[in-house]
Amino acid sequence: MDRPLGNGENNTRAESKWNILLIGSGHDEAELFSRLLTGFCFENRVVRVLHATTIKEARLLLEEEQDLAVMLVEMKELQDCESLELINYTRQILINAAVRIVVVAEKQWAGMEEEMMIRYDINNFRVKGELDSAARLKSALIGSLRAYRDFKKTEDEKKSLEYVALSSSLVLNATSLEALAQDVLHHLSSILNTRSGYGGLILQRSHRRWRKLAATGKYTDMEVSTLPHNIDNVLMLLRSLGNHSSKLQGFDFHSPSLSGTERLIFIDPQRNASDWEIYLAESYCVNTDAVFENLELRHEIESTQKEIIYTLGEIAETRSQETGFHVKRVAEYTKLLALKYGLPEEEANLLALASPMHDIGKVGISDSILNKPGKLTAEEYETMKSHAMSGYEMLKHSTRPILKTAAIIALEHHEKYAGGGYPQGLSGEEIHLYGRITAIADVFDALASDRVYKKAWPLNEIVELFHQERGKHFDPKLTDLFLAHLEEFLEIRAQYADEKVF
Repeated sequence: MDRPLGNGENNTRAESKWNILLIGSGHDEAELFSRLLTGFCFENRVVRVLHATTIKEARLLLEEEQDLAVMLVEMKELQDCESLELINYTRQILINAAVRIVVVAEKQWAGMEEEMMIRYDINNFRVKGELDSAARLKSALIGSLRAYRDFKKTEDEKKSLEYVALSSSLVLNATSLEALAQDVLHHLSSILNTRSGYGGLILQRSHRRWRKLAATGKYTDMEVSTLPHNIDNVLMLLRSLGNHSSKLQGFDFHSPSLSGTERLIFIDPQRNASDWEIYLAESYCVNTDAVFENLELRHEIESTQKEIIYTLGEIAETRSQETGFHVKRVAEYTKLLALKYGLPEEEANLLALASPMHDIGKVGISDSILNKPGKLTAEEYETMKSHAMSGYEMLKHSTRPILKTAAIIALEHHEKYAGGGYPQGLSGEEIHLYGRITAIADVFDALASDRVYKKAWPLNEIVELFHQERGKHFDPKLTDLFLAHLEEFLEIRAQYADEKVF
């Protein structure tokens, strides 16, 4: 295995470079490749060329390097199956969808270009000789590096959204305001990607006096009794502590409380947070803000938890441009159907509190799929279906009854009574009752509402579909109850209507 080939920037840390793996070329060709890239820089990062002369060496490098941007694979004879097996190994075994794979092949492979690119998930195909000049090589790399950058950005944003949803559900297990505040500081430091030694502070003000709920770094020993009453003056004081650049202002979130108190969260991340990080941090604070209310107003715990769950549920609905009251209507439909089925009111209320989070897994689905106006491709549909398992994974960690119920609903509300649903292909009473109830509520509201990809259905067509899908998609007993009491469901639809539909 060859060492990384230099391009005049060997002292730069590997993490600040674009890592490119060259496979199959001889050492002289690899040296030429590296020389052609001398001085090449994309988005203030130089390239680091790794070279493997054999497939075995390439496998080792692929397993060791976690941040390969581009993989250039040289293919010679038509019998060169090892290179294709390596590409398949990269995509299928290592599950590496990020690296951009560029094949540089002899001319006899040219007729197989389309088949190879589709079958092996190859990103670019070049005939040998096309990249021999520095200009052509750099042009090809810029396209590949840009695609890799965008792919990684999308993946990072997806993980960040999942982290925000997961963190928001985990803080519900806090038993005191102080414990909750410490958890919030910890999660915000991750969201804002803070450096070591960052400062964080959560204050709560009641009756014109501030109380410190949690603090880290430079704010740990702050005496809060001397703080000014006005929130703007408090922020000015916090920003004056320590060394700040003209741009570094710190992250703050101010929340007046329904009970007359107010909270201030302030983080000095020791770096300039990106707009995306600020957006996530604010979304997280909005979600966790209701948890503070929950602990502070114990006599209103049920209504406070409902607010949290609606907020989390609306993250997915807002991203997918769903109608404004979708989660509220689904909650009311599930409660009504549960009562008609004979569940006790306490259990029906639990279902109503949990059902708004049925689509929380959609926070991990990209906008291009979530808001696509046309029909999804088979691959896009598979990605869309993953939201059921993703939502379950986000919620399953909690021991609270509401979130445990929400986890069941998120996982099973797309199962079908006769089988063939997802993600587990359950049927009949293998599907939890909560999933069967929510399936009817969710589908009814989806059909009765305008969506980005369709107009609302006429009522008679909705009723006809439920008759057709009785015992197929939907539980027959629940379907009969729904149709028998349709007027009550329509009253809920009218009460929380986005617009006049029927």
